[in-house]
Amino acid sequence: MSEAYLRNFTVTSVNLKITALLFLVFTINSNTFLHAQSHSEAPPISTENFFKFNVIDNIKISPDGEHLAMVFSDTNDVFMRIVNIDSGALVASFTTRTGTGIADFNWATNERILFSTHQFMGGLETPMLTGEIFGLNIDNTRKFQMVGPGVGDYAAFMLENLIPDTGNRVRVTRYEVSRNSIARSRPSSFLLDINNRPPSGSSAMMRNLLNEVRSPLPWGELHSDQTGTVRLATSVDDNMMQQVRWRDGSGRWQDISADFIQSVYDGNFEFAGFSGENDDFYFLQRSAHGTVGLYRYQVAQRSLQEVFAHPQFDLTRNDLVISTTRDAILGAKFSGYGFEVHYFSDHPEVELQQGLDAAYPGELVRMTSMSHDGRRSIVAVAGPQRAGDFFLLDNHARQMIFVGSINAELPVDQMAPVTPFGIRSPDGLILSGYLTKPADADAPLPLVIIPHGGPIGMRDNFFLNREAQYLAHHGYAVLQINFRGSGGFGKEHLQKGFGEWGRGMIDDINMARRWAIQSGHADAGRVCIYGASYGAFAALASAAQHPDDYHCAVGYAGIYNLNTLSESDIPFVPGGASYIATAVGSDAEELRSQSPVNQATQIKAPVFLAHGGQDKRAPPAQAEAMRRALQQAGNEPRWLYQSTEGHGFYNKEYRTDFYNQLLDFIDQHIGD
Repeated sequence: MSEAYLRNFTVTSVNLKITALLFLVFTINSNTFLHAQSHSEAPPISTENFFKFNVIDNIKISPDGEHLAMVFSDTNDVFMRIVNIDSGALVASFTTRTGTGIADFNWATNERILFSTHQFMGGLETPMLTGEIFGLNIDNTRKFQMVGPGVGDYAAFMLENLIPDTGNRVRVTRYEVSRNSIARSRPSSFLLDINNRPPSGSSAMMRNLLNEVRSPLPWGELHSDQTGTVRLATSVDDNMMQQVRWRDGSGRWQDISADFIQSVYDGNFEFAGFSGENDDFYFLQRSAHGTVGLYRYQVAQRSLQEVFAHPQFDLTRNDLVISTTRDAILGAKFSGYGFEVHYFSDHPEVELQQGLDAAYPGELVRMTSMSHDGRRSIVAVAGPQRAGDFFLLDNHARQMIFVGSINAELPVDQMAPVTPFGIRSPDGLILSGYLTKPADADAPLPLVIIPHGGPIGMRDNFFLNREAQYLAHHGYAVLQINFRGSGGFGKEHLQKGFGEWGRGMIDDINMARRWAIQSGHADAGRVCIYGASYGAFAALASAAQHPDDYHCAVGYAGIYNLNTLSESDIPFVPGGASYIATAVGSDAEELRSQSPVNQATQIKAPVFLAHGGQDKRAPPAQAEAMRRALQQAGNEPRWLYQSTEGHGFYNKEYRTDFYNQLLDFIDQHIGD
């Protein structure tokens, strides 16, 4: 992008029409828009504000550039609002059922929006799709559910393809529900009429669904090309092997699985999109570097062509920069040690993307949508100190108009600096992590280590972490480490975590602790470790294996006994049993020796356990057993149990209470 463009590229903090509109629609205070207080003048941020629901979840612009669709939350409900940009008028609205949110939404036409819903299962869990698709017109009419439970079909539907240049039909995938599961169903793809209200009764509802194509594979996904023709079926079998089928012009399915790396652990296959000509498709798979890269599959030649692969970091589908017309992959933006940005296309939108990157150095900038004429778009900006801001970009005027924040109670100038670091393990792995601490710290601080959950394939990244910022806001240094088994760093880093949940991973965490002390960031006599889910396991295992190095330990929604992990919901998802056998291990004695529930007598540090009574991922029996073991060892833990909560606390009051108790516990044992 030219220097002249950047000189004329301005950000406007307040636009009168949009600001007035947002005051009306959101009923929130002016801090959402005006961040004039200096860091020194600002009062402390409350626990409730640190962990409140997002005010704005997402914003997308209509194809004609005249309206915005916004999704936001309050204490109990999730709303969609449609507003006219030029007049500021609220023209349509929709409120979901309590406990249900809007998972995704898309402008199907200038007049109609489609959206799917999900149900919140716990504070740490990804919400579960309800399988329902709704429609809403911008004149606040034709507001109804089109498919799924609630309109006569006990099946789950997912929007698969908007199909450009078709006014009233989209592609949806239907998953049959049997015994409350869709794990073994064969998906079917349909063309859905988006304007017709479904008659009552499942057979009547199906009148709006045409052109059925049934998958040759159980579970998985169906993918259609730019014309809406179903071309590809993908799935993972019970042995964690990737299955891929190509559908030719005559409608016959061809098994092309052997052209890809079939082991899920070795290949990480993920569909990414069709080429503009619809003959070929893009996908993600492990490269010669061992990292996941982007490839193009040429169907006629049955050959693979590497498009981009980073030598150190993996890509996911969410990292790809897609053109706003959804017909080209422009590049990739992802979290490495910091943020990495790479473009590999000569598409005209690349210049605009590069200009946005230059406007926000060190942060991640994405266009969520653009008008068809390219004049207006919605831009989202996030970073290590920015929870997420949305802007309306007027590309003709070279102006960015601030619309709103995900959480305006966390202003950038009050967030602590985040510093990436890397250390090398004795067996040669480079372990990356992040250190968050107050900007004015000039001496070693009490340290809180937060190991992430998962653990296999999950990671900490460079985006704002509310827990780390919350503790840094109260004077602590906070350490996050991508121990072995974490995702994003290639095959070797991932697979060296297999079977090492209570050994190698714990060693990596402790090595990071030593680095923080030796580097002068942390006080060796004041170290606490806190984690959720697997992170809770790591916290208690660390306190047991290094009893003199940790001065308090906190487990939230944790697992503590690997021998009973099969009693969670993991074996009931496709490939779950294979995952446990491969990633965790199957030697009962080895699992017993790694589990902190069997190491309670070695734990000297005070312990705090918090758990939900409806947790399926980490059943309450896990926490209850850990509590009993500590009691029998003479180490009575602080105990917080909410009988109605799942995997992590979702209820606002319960969540706020937990973090208040967490801070109180840490203050008590390592605070000043």
